[in-house]
Amino acid sequence: MILLLFAACATGDSAAPAPGSALAPLPDERLARRMSLDLRGVLPTNTELDALAAGDTTVNGLRDAFLDDPRFEERLVQLLGQAWRTQVDEFLVNYYEYAAYAARPDAEYPFERGVGEEPLRLAARVAASDAPWPEILTADWSMADEWTGPLWPTDYPAGGTGWQVVHYTDGRPAAGILATNGLWWRYFSTVSNFNRGRTAAIARLLLCEDYVARNVSVVGFASETDTTDVEDNLRTNPYCLGCHSSLDPMATALFGFWPANEYSLDEIESYHPEREPLGPVLLDVEPAFYGQPFDGLPGLASLIAQDPRFGACAAETFAGLLWRRPVTLEDRAEVDDATAAYDADPRLKPVLRALTDGERYRAGAFTSAADDATLTREQVVRMLDAPLLASALEDLTGLDWTWTGFSQLRNDTWGYRLLGGGVDGFYQTRSQSIPGMTWLLVERRAAESAAAWAADHELRGTDTPVLFTAVTVDDSPGSEAFRAQLTLLSHRLYGEAPDDAWIADVEALWGATAPSTDAATAWETTLAALLQDPRFTSY
Repeated sequence: MILLLFAACATGDSAAPAPGSALAPLPDERLARRMSLDLRGVLPTNTELDALAAGDTTVNGLRDAFLDDPRFEERLVQLLGQAWRTQVDEFLVNYYEYAAYAARPDAEYPFERGVGEEPLRLAARVAASDAPWPEILTADWSMADEWTGPLWPTDYPAGGTGWQVVHYTDGRPAAGILATNGLWWRYFSTVSNFNRGRTAAIARLLLCEDYVARNVSVVGFASETDTTDVEDNLRTNPYCLGCHSSLDPMATALFGFWPANEYSLDEIESYHPEREPLGPVLLDVEPAFYGQPFDGLPGLASLIAQDPRFGACAAETFAGLLWRRPVTLEDRAEVDDATAAYDADPRLKPVLRALTDGERYRAGAFTSAADDATLTREQVVRMLDAPLLASALEDLTGLDWTWTGFSQLRNDTWGYRLLGGGVDGFYQTRSQSIPGMTWLLVERRAAESAAAWAADHELRGTDTPVLFTAVTVDDSPGSEAFRAQLTLLSHRLYGEAPDDAWIADVEALWGATAPSTDAATAWETTLAALLQDPRFTSY
């Protein structure tokens, strides 16, 4: 049933597809809804949708406004978190190892997010301020909040709150995200790994060069390998050199972060400038980026930023995030368009404009020209995963669903992020694309909680109405105010005007609930049902 409902969403009315196209575009209002969720993490307002319907703005006009919206920065943190996988619920050291948090279990969730979001927020600040994207690798500053800034060697202001620009005070070089604790707490190195795993992470995240995915032939490997000297094999054996000839020279740049004990708080929270010379000695190679010599971590960061793969990888990464699926060879043309936009103007917003202009992003249904490969590959209907659902419901109703300090839709220790289709950074590395039972249960409980919150604060309480702006508890089905309220809700929640049959069905639901309770509870039940409609939970 769930799959059938989502299929119905994919085959509704839409603008005419291009001749011969396998993909039909979304109607403008639904497309604006998709763009708002992807770029701001919230639904468009009725005012924005009315302006679009009246011709006072265009989809692209709204898109550009979304890119300048203050919430764009927060949404980028969510998106990059899925790609860079740093929003994890556990690190090698724990929050209670800091004396300030030893007796504060409520500090666990905000501290872990403070660690994992540091590189994400640096990158998001660069993009939101429309600075050149390479600044994520050259910045001499970072981001910290009140949970990490005062404890780490930074100049976070005493008594400060929230995310602020900070500078490390422990002698680490200017290298943007490559000089953040948050990135290296997530991608840690054992003493014997000598930062090789970290270097592989750099290549995957910033160049889309995945060493782990490389094909390696092992024919004759055992006969040519001296299993007693691993390091010698990595330097001399041709089967190892296929990767390590480029990996090890880059790893030399990271020895300021090389820990004597990766489980020691003192070791991993501070930079160690005195260890920088150890890289070439221990790895027995000269520093080089795919054959180009460099000097220290800033030199490596600069060469990465200049590499043509850096911009191309940004385009590919955000294409996958916005399309909600892996990028394939068939997508090359649209990814190349986004890469060309970056090459002409190396900022992130032009890349996002190019991607959201593309046919794949704007697709809302398949046409009769769609072949099996297209039907299998394209996600013409996206699901609201748990973090996106959280931000949408919070904006709609004001609900911040937490328990003992843990955001219920943004973590897995005491929450439902994975069950709700999200990414945990370790075991699940891509948002869920097919509805499932746990996703349905999470969405249902979230809808019920948000509806109860909205009813309590807008109908039973004294808060300024946000959703219930055209009705009071005294209005009943059939009244002009009641129908106006349903029209506003349909437009806001679904990006669609309601028809008479839908209004009649909702009035019947309200009417079936009201006799056994009060009007406010009937509205609560009705809103909970509306928030479970596939047109709300998909986009």
